[in-house]
Amino acid sequence: MSVRKMWMKPMLGVLVMQPWGAINAGLYRIGRWLGAGLGLSLLLSTAVWAAPLEFSKQDVNGKTHALAAERGNYVVINIWATWCPPCRKELPELAEFAKTHAKDHIKVWGLSVDTNQSPAELSLFAEENHLGYPIFKTTPNELALFGNVPGIPTTFLINPKGELVARHVGAITGMQLMQMIKNNP
Repeated sequence: MSVRKMWMKPMLGVLVMQPWGAINAGLYRIGRWLGAGLGLSLLLSTAVWAAPLEFSKQDVNGKTHALAAERGNYVVINIWATWCPPCRKELPELAEFAKTHAKDHIKVWGLSVDTNQSPAELSLFAEENHLGYPIFKTTPNELALFGNVPGIPTTFLINPKGELVARHVGAITGMQLMQMIKNNP
């Protein structure tokens, strides 16, 4: 073996392994930052959920509703849109749930994320679909109050103290809502 070949073998290892070491160290650092970010986001989301929520808004019919006025009641907040098939599928069940449990200290509110519907159009939609609960046209800033909304429909449960205690992503049934309430006394 020539001197040149003997010299190249260790250099080849250095040339190949050096970039891998840098990549590996970079991935380690990124992982640490991502882990720290995840921990911080969990801490912040837990902190948001620990305090009573303050939310006051006019529904599509002009009546003002406030979560503070609902202390002592569970409030089911359903985030939805008229163009969303799973949302439309769950609406009759939510309407029936709201009607059936109105005397049980359980309220249902619908927060629409429709950007192309006016409050009057949403009110007409609610009337045509026999939704007997308040419907609100909402903004992304207002949705931020509830933390992570990964998609629609998403349903949140506010306990009688005004604290956000549960979240369900996807269409929900009345039976699932009752289970959420039973799990969060």
